[in-house]
Amino acid sequence: MNKEIFADGVSAVHVTGNLVRIDLLTVQPHLKSDNGQPVIEVNQRIIMPLEGFVQSLAVQQNIVKQLVAAGVLKQNAPEAEMGM
Repeated sequence: MNKEIFADGVSAVHVTGNLVRIDLLTVQPHLKSDNGQPVIEVNQRIIMPLEGFVQSLAVQQNIVKQLVAAGVLKQNAPEAEMGM
């Protein structure tokens, strides 16, 4: 592995045909918006085939399960996840 990319989160996911584009964002705490909040900047994009996106989702779900089992994360009830 030669290059690392840091992101604070995902801004958007776009599916076009067989390609998935994931826009990554970073928080710029040294910059403030008009209402005093840190500025969020979309500055990287990952483009992958749909099959790779689905496979990456399975990997991420497995990691979340491991973190829940280790007590690092708490699993929310389905009602809480849906805002009920």
